[in-house]
Amino acid sequence: KGKPIVFRTLDIGGDKVLSYYHNAQEQNPGMGLRSIRFSLKNKQVFAQQIRAILPAGYEADLRIMFPMISSISEFIEAKEVVNKCIEELSKAGIKHNDKPKLGIMVELPSVVYLIDDFAEIVDFFSLGTNDFIQFMLGVDRTNENVESFYVPHHPAVIRGLKAVIDGALAKGKEVSICGDMAKQKEYAKLLIGMGLRTMSIEPIFMADIQRMINEIDIAEVQELAKKVLEQSTTEKIASLLGISEN
Repeated sequence: KGKPIVFRTLDIGGDKVLSYYHNAQEQNPGMGLRSIRFSLKNKQVFAQQIRAILPAGYEADLRIMFPMISSISEFIEAKEVVNKCIEELSKAGIKHNDKPKLGIMVELPSVVYLIDDFAEIVDFFSLGTNDFIQFMLGVDRTNENVESFYVPHHPAVIRGLKAVIDGALAKGKEVSICGDMAKQKEYAKLLIGMGLRTMSIEPIFMADIQRMINEIDIAEVQELAKKVLEQSTTEKIASLLGISEN
């Protein structure tokens, strides 16, 4: 009661598979018909989920988050599905939340360059770091042969995250982060220094992260973030963060 509840819409595809859905084989499923792309191609399934979420979120601080959004047009199309479901539930006399907040997961580099436009129409953002790193660096995070190229502290990744955080906060929109970066203290400290204030992490990691947050000096982590953002190599960033690259 009184706390926000966030539903991420169906995030099928890539390394996320459904036991009841046998999709056609794709050569590169990580970049195929997945997440919001699947939902917008299968609107009957998408609408069914939305029609379940809205009544469940009646009189709640309800938030609906669309994964793997790549364009303004996709968000608008997804929003139209939500609005249509609200209209249908109203006509049917079913109690529901008719004003859910709508947000997106930032997983694709295209959003970085559109962040100011998204911040005008989106209610909140969630940085999905696992996929964000994968697509920013062109590295399949499930492929052991290229795992050494999957580097969260790559300067392009760090600067991309900073751009999204700044763009969201400039328009007064909440931005949170999820994925492996949020649960690692070295990265969490950096993210706080870059302005992030909301993290989504597994309960098992919460105590350590909370302890770290209680102990940090904001001015110090802001200075750390400034130094990190000035670097152009992973080696220098790793040294500043105290991360071993071996």
